[in-house]
Amino acid sequence: MLTILTNSIRADVTTPCRRGQLGRLEQFGEPTLGCCAMQLVTYFTSFAFSLFGNSIANVVLPVLVLVSTGEVLAAGIVAVASGASTFVFGLLSGPLIDRYDRRLLASAGDLVSASSIALLAAVGTFGELSLTWFIISAFLSGIGDMPAWNAREAMIYGVQRHSGVALQTLVGVRETVSALAIVLGPTFAGLLMNFFDARSVLWVTAATSLAAGALCLATPRAYGRMDTSEGGSSKIAYWSSFRDGIVFLGRRKNAVLRALTGLNVASVMLVTILQGLLIPVFMTLRGVDYANGYALASVGLGLLAGGLIYALIGARVPGWPLTLGASLLNVVGLALLVQFHSVIYTVVMCFLFGISSAAVGAVTGVVSLQVTPEEMRGRLNGLQNSISMVIGPLGIFLTAWLIAGTSVAAADWALVIFWVVVNALFLLNKRVRRAVQESQTG
Repeated sequence: MLTILTNSIRADVTTPCRRGQLGRLEQFGEPTLGCCAMQLVTYFTSFAFSLFGNSIANVVLPVLVLVSTGEVLAAGIVAVASGASTFVFGLLSGPLIDRYDRRLLASAGDLVSASSIALLAAVGTFGELSLTWFIISAFLSGIGDMPAWNAREAMIYGVQRHSGVALQTLVGVRETVSALAIVLGPTFAGLLMNFFDARSVLWVTAATSLAAGALCLATPRAYGRMDTSEGGSSKIAYWSSFRDGIVFLGRRKNAVLRALTGLNVASVMLVTILQGLLIPVFMTLRGVDYANGYALASVGLGLLAGGLIYALIGARVPGWPLTLGASLLNVVGLALLVQFHSVIYTVVMCFLFGISSAAVGAVTGVVSLQVTPEEMRGRLNGLQNSISMVIGPLGIFLTAWLIAGTSVAAADWALVIFWVVVNALFLLNKRVRRAVQESQTG
């Protein structure tokens, strides 16, 4: 990564790392290039550690809740507590991020996240975990996770100004780092849980969040500063942005965009239920808690593979047949996945489900970009993210409540029926079909 970033600086630099004067780069020579590269590596490593810790927590916490409480509904209650806290403090963090040092805010958020996990680890190591402790930890985690994530993402503008590297290059590296962290985190969690108790793995999660915060503090102060060159989009009041997104979606001419938004939100809820409840429940009942990490990593690998396949053939295959075929395979894949015949079977089906999900997401993502005016993309993305923060935990709670009242099998099939209905409504929409067909000619 150091070599890649150094080459990017040579190719794209417009503002030197030091003294801020164009043309001073040669005066300082290669050490300045190395300095810039190391600072960028520190930023991206902090980004990776933060995601890595969250990925591990997403594997360990559902299993630990199920094992410690013995109640599936407890997992739903914890998810709601985490989602509500994340939603509220994610909103409150917006004005702070636009006013204060983003570097300090991101670091503080990571430290709060580390403390919330360390609290559980300490109670689990020296005492007895209960539902109350999980709720407290989930609430504290929401205070840190989303503000840290938002602040670190907003830092990208300061990183670009200070390093001179093209924004497209920085975003590309960030997305690659994110994908690797999301795939490697669950795999690493599975390996750790294969040899250690889940309570012990929590210490590793806390350490990664602590390291993310410390590395963020080690980045240049300029990374955290806001500048008017970012434009005014980040200063838009949240509720005004939320309202604008709702009003825009409600317009008659935006029926295709409403359908795409509905599919995306439903997809987030589906994946959240699978990863946060159904797969952990199956692995816990089988007594193979560690395999939960492998299953989640398999979904991530499937998404990466599906994205790569689409990149290779997407422009050559007609959009509508590809969408139709991928959607049908996705529904069938889910129906087969929730059979949970064995651990190996589940891991393989997670991979195949990820591939079909990526194909559908790629096609609909292209259409969504084409039908959304550029000036509205930020507000619509914010609207979808806000809804997703609530709908995912709510879906887990409702599914857990259904399991508590009926059975795991009933909840599995309820989820399949839900996904069949969502896809049927989407695929039978004539406007959607026309938009997908036109997406390759536009």
